[in-house]
Parts: sequence; structure tokens; C-alpha cells
Amino acid sequence: MASRQNKVDVVLEYIDIAEVEILKRWHDPTVKDILRHLIEKGIVEPKRLRNYMIIYDFDCMLRKNEGNRTYTFMDLSIKYDISERQAQSIVYKERNKEVVTKNILI
Repeated sequence: MASRQNKVDVVLEYIDIAEVEILKRWHDPTVKDILRHLIEKGIVEPKRLRNYMIIYDFDCMLRKNEGNRTYTFMDLSIKYDISERQAQSIVYKERNKEVVTKNILI
């Protein structure tokens, strides 16, 4: 099992710093403002956003395709201009990164 990279105190310190920076820039920030700030600062990579959207779309498309994974991966590969295998890898490997206990060492 891979080790978790972020200790909870480092994460909390970063949250405090980000809060100060964001409140300086916007007095009443929205979620869109916060995400924009994180992307512009290079904290959130565009590839990570794409992977998140692929996973999100996978769940939506899977319902639309009535549980047919083959068609769902085909649809994802067309929408994002990637191979079906790449779409599968992203869905199966990146989904675990959304679990807090895999990311933050408490």
C-alpha cells in the first residue's frame, strides 16, 4: 500500500494560507473563485481536473448506458480524445485518490 503523503497539520496549515490569499483577492469568494485560484497558483493541475471530470462523467454515462461499461468507456474516449484503455486506467486508478484516508495522514 502506498504511503499517504500529507500530514493533517500540513494540510490544515495550507488551508489557512489559502484562505488568507483567497480572501485578499475576493471578499466573498464562491467555489468557482476558489477553484480558479487553486488552478492559477498551480496547486491543482489541469490533468487532475480532467481526470476528475472523466470519473464524474463515467458515473453519469454508466447510468445513461444502463450499466454497459464498454459503451461508457467508448463514450469517454471520444469525449476526451483519449484511448479506451487510458479512460479505464483513469477511472480505476484515480478514483482511489478521492478517498480522504488515502491522501491525508491523520
